[in-house]
Amino acid sequence: MTVGYVLDVAYRHGQPVTHLRTDADVDAFVDLLLDPDLDPRYRAATAYAVDERTDTEGLKHELLIGVNPATGRGAVRYTGDEGTWYIAGGDVDPVGAVVFPYFGVPAEFPADAEVPVDLVRRALRGLLAGCGARPEADGLVWVETD
Repeated sequence: MTVGYVLDVAYRHGQPVTHLRTDADVDAFVDLLLDPDLDPRYRAATAYAVDERTDTEGLKHELLIGVNPATGRGAVRYTGDEGTWYIAGGDVDPVGAVVFPYFGVPAEFPADAEVPVDLVRRALRGLLAGCGARPEADGLVWVETD
């Protein structure tokens, strides 16, 4: 991790932006989203890698994640200057889009976007380690999308 960079994550009303500084912070945050006692309207979050030492206006990336505590699966979408990608899973949801509630509003992912939660964790860790670049950790298979 580069000194000074943190992940700013937002996931629920009335909750200030949370700062994740370490891999342990990332794991604890994903565990929070997976907690069965958490209000089900808050199963998705946005993450931005920011340098705490500089102005964060004009960020050029966003990582959107969603998790499902019942299945232990989630989804990841990255948007940056070069476009938008999601991590492709092996299965296709027969109903169509994969949906996770983000601040009570449905956040849709492509039908093949469900992946094991471990890949969600890897993507968040990679965003932090890469200072906002699209994560390239092992097992992350990115597919470009609209």
